[in-house]
Amino acid sequence: MLIRKNVLRSFVSFSLPSVALVTGLLAATAQAEETPHQRWSIENLDQPESVAVDPNSGRLFISNINGAPLELNGKGYISMASKDGKMLKQVWAEGMDAPKGLAVVEDRLYVADMQRVHVVDLNSGKIIKRFQATDAKMLNDVTAAPDGSVYVSDMMGGGIYRVTADSIERWFSAEQLPHPNGLYWDENYLLIAGWGKSMNNDFSTDTPGTLYRLDPSSKALSAVASGYQLGNLDGVEVRGDALYISDWISGELFKLQGKERRKVMAPGAGLADIAVSGRYLYAPMMMDNRLVAWQLAADE
Repeated sequence: MLIRKNVLRSFVSFSLPSVALVTGLLAATAQAEETPHQRWSIENLDQPESVAVDPNSGRLFISNINGAPLELNGKGYISMASKDGKMLKQVWAEGMDAPKGLAVVEDRLYVADMQRVHVVDLNSGKIIKRFQATDAKMLNDVTAAPDGSVYVSDMMGGGIYRVTADSIERWFSAEQLPHPNGLYWDENYLLIAGWGKSMNNDFSTDTPGTLYRLDPSSKALSAVASGYQLGNLDGVEVRGDALYISDWISGELFKLQGKERRKVMAPGAGLADIAVSGRYLYAPMMMDNRLVAWQLAADE
């Protein structure tokens, strides 16, 4: 940045001890630029697990489990809010059990809900199609490829499902990835956030989860070095050349960039399936029943 170069020139013109001061100043500036700022929050949700942004309208869609994560109670629903944090309709789409991951594909919203994937019309909020994954245990996150195919993780069943126009099939599984959670289609690869290995009754794991990259053509799975054994990973989002990943158990948000990774903030346990749009990161706080919008640093 030009500002940083000017600051550096002004300090270097002094004696050598000022170099340490310059280093400290630049580090403090970088930290200040990186720290997200809370812009708004929506309260009184019912265990919000995921949020998706409609790129055309800017509307936010929020999944509400409204019960136990594995409960088939018919009480789950989707809320709709504006991008500036106003609740437009709390119960916008209903008739679900424990809805979790969401993805907007053109004029439809795909919802992962236990053994089913619901397809919701964005204009009416009505479910227009359902796909039944009979062997799934807990469908979790959703992402879409450029060709329109949709991928859904089964966190408890250990597989990735593929949804096309008229079918759903178990598409991928791997021994090193027993609990896949967050999904993100990044150019020609599928990013998969692993929850970890040897899951306990409280959903913690003996081994932390790793971020993986999957080549869809060869189905070759490789660990992302900066995301190795990072935590109990839930949401994964891409912004420029950086990845943002949430840890549900610890409530920490991580940023991976190149070979580096750092903790950006820790808003609290239950930090679920995040979404990023422009400078804003939307964070469902499942344990606190709220959605928080954080403003990220400007691009450099």
